[in-house]
Amino acid sequence: MLPLWRFFTLFLKHPWLLAAGLICIPTSVWIDIQISLEVAGALNELETADEDFLNRVLWIIVVISTFRGLLRFGQRWFLVGVSRWVEARIKQDVFDRLTNLSLRFHKGENTGDLASRITSDVEAVRMLLGPGLMHVISAVTAIGLAFGVLTRLDSGLTLWLVLPLLLLALSTALLMPRLHRTSMAVQERIADLYQFAQENFGGIRVVKGYGLEDDQRRLFAKASRANHDAQLELASARGLSNTFTHASHDLCNLPILLVGGLLVMDGTFGLGDLFLFIDLTIKVFWPVLALGWILGMFPRAVASAQRIDAILSSEERLAEDPDPLDAADIAGNFELTGVGHTYPGADEASLADVNLSVPAGSTLGIVGPTGSGKTTLLHLFERLYRSDGRITLDGQPIERYDLAGLRRAIGHVPQDGFLFGMSYRDNLELGADERLTDERIWELLEVASIDDEVRSLEDGLETLLGERGVNLSGGQRQRTAIARALAGEPRVLILDDALSAVDTHTEAKLLAHLERTGAGRTVILAAHRLSVVRAADQILVLEQGRPTGLGTHAELVETHAWYRDAWRRQQAQDELEALP
Repeated sequence: MLPLWRFFTLFLKHPWLLAAGLICIPTSVWIDIQISLEVAGALNELETADEDFLNRVLWIIVVISTFRGLLRFGQRWFLVGVSRWVEARIKQDVFDRLTNLSLRFHKGENTGDLASRITSDVEAVRMLLGPGLMHVISAVTAIGLAFGVLTRLDSGLTLWLVLPLLLLALSTALLMPRLHRTSMAVQERIADLYQFAQENFGGIRVVKGYGLEDDQRRLFAKASRANHDAQLELASARGLSNTFTHASHDLCNLPILLVGGLLVMDGTFGLGDLFLFIDLTIKVFWPVLALGWILGMFPRAVASAQRIDAILSSEERLAEDPDPLDAADIAGNFELTGVGHTYPGADEASLADVNLSVPAGSTLGIVGPTGSGKTTLLHLFERLYRSDGRITLDGQPIERYDLAGLRRAIGHVPQDGFLFGMSYRDNLELGADERLTDERIWELLEVASIDDEVRSLEDGLETLLGERGVNLSGGQRQRTAIARALAGEPRVLILDDALSAVDTHTEAKLLAHLERTGAGRTVILAAHRLSVVRAADQILVLEQGRPTGLGTHAELVETHAWYRDAWRRQQAQDELEALP
């Protein structure tokens, strides 16, 4: 219940709207009861009434019914309106938290599950705390007022109506654990479907390229069946709950017809009194049905609140200095002493014992076999992970710098060249602090050696890119990501194998452009192709997470076995590719 209470406190930030809505609910219920009393009184006086009496009753009912309608509109407008504000606030809080959590947190989660929490889980909480709360207050008020009227009319007959309600309460108590369990299972299966669909649509090129359509359809069908089974289990539990609810309602008609009918026959009851019992019983059980719906919703809302709270309560984020340094004017001088990193759950460090000096304005190349720790080391330069050992930037511990400012001062180009589903121009401007002029954009594209290809796009800079830039090639995405990183004029540029998808001619041309336009900028690049780092001021070789060589290209070719062998293999491969 604690997570639910946490979200309910957001409602309290709108006390006047809540108060207005809460006043509307009991008032509209009280007026509803008055309508029943007016009709019952009119029925009891029909034998002696005249036409003026009926007209007067008609106008009274019309007036108070109109007022009741306005009150019911008000309660929905105020309470449901506040619930929508709370929904937007929770979604924003979850999104803000997710963007602030460390990369290590996101490595351990799947995006489908996170999308499910920020959509269907938030909606489940809103439905309980908004419309659900409204129906609970309305139901409690209606039941209290109706039974008060019925008890005054005939307490014995009213007592008979309590028995079906006890049946409903008992059945609900027995079904609650099952409803909670199945609700949690449904949320998890929905998250699985989100994840599976997102991966397939995002990787549609791979699916089609390997002819995996049939396989993926079968896998989706399997996930869908799991969701289907979970939904049926939940529907079964809710069906039982609804069965007992409706059975309780139907059982209430028996004492009304038997006992109430006898009272009418012996003259104790008038027709209006019998109508009042029938009408108020209906008006009581509609709220009871709503309570059954809310009770069925309650376990899912609790499960959803726990899933949302797990994100909001997560402390998996990097600590920031309370009095941080401004990174806007850094020179880019790095010193690493005993630097390493161990991933959660790993038996040993994926990176260790890195000692390195990177002067400002120099170029550092990082090479090594696949899985040697190159990307991990790049992430430590950006402070995306907590690091063992000590990293200083311009003589200050890297932890001293404002984290957001540090990231803005460092331009990062990932290997996959991730692009968003927006226009080409908008993707480039993500890397800048302000709007870019067309002239500046074309300068960046020329440096990234992609200007001619962008001009050939149907809508040029306004071309809408598909999800993840699916309508561009891998090399085009990488070069676009380079242009985007350069848009912010970073003091440090980090390239994570960001030229792997371009040909050697484009690679040489792009590197020359970067060298010509990046005077004074510190460049750190990891690569599998050694030709990318050949001109670097120093090259670090990593093997199995440990540094095994450091020097210039010429020095490593002479002294480092792995580097020498890798260089010779790649040279031979380039010569073969150059053959006609």
